[in-house]
Amino acid sequence: MGRRGGGAGAGDGADRHRQLIVALLFFVAACASNPRNEGPQIGVELALLDAPANVLYFPGPVNLRFELTLTNPTDQPVTLQRLDLRSIGSASLFLRATGTPFHVEVKPHSSTSVTTAVWATSRGGTLAQDEPISLQATAYFDSPKGPFVRLVAANLSPR
Repeated sequence: MGRRGGGAGAGDGADRHRQLIVALLFFVAACASNPRNEGPQIGVELALLDAPANVLYFPGPVNLRFELTLTNPTDQPVTLQRLDLRSIGSASLFLRATGTPFHVEVKPHSSTSVTTAVWATSRGGTLAQDEPISLQATAYFDSPKGPFVRLVAANLSPR
């Protein structure tokens, strides 16, 4: 028998190629349907609002309010569709607020501020109240050129 042979494994090469092509097509379709990170350079800033100095002193659930400032330096309007917030690392606070819907249009060459309130869990304690809150915000936008995403990391102080 030659290298290719007619044994039990004959014909498996074509099936493997077919499976590879199907997997590649699924991958390309998934990449094409996700929002791109190539959109306009929209500024996204996050600030903590109305937080008492001892908001993280007691353990348990806490309600936090944030102000989100969006800056649009481009010539086209953009619309904030959704905001996800989550804490980074093991700090004094655990926060995971996903899928907060918005429909805020930011006009060309302007800024817009919106507020949102989320629930988080405080670890509590004397040291916890002085720790900064490290957050990651994922903002989902829509524009005339298509959807895009902005990721922002922020270190906020409750004091």
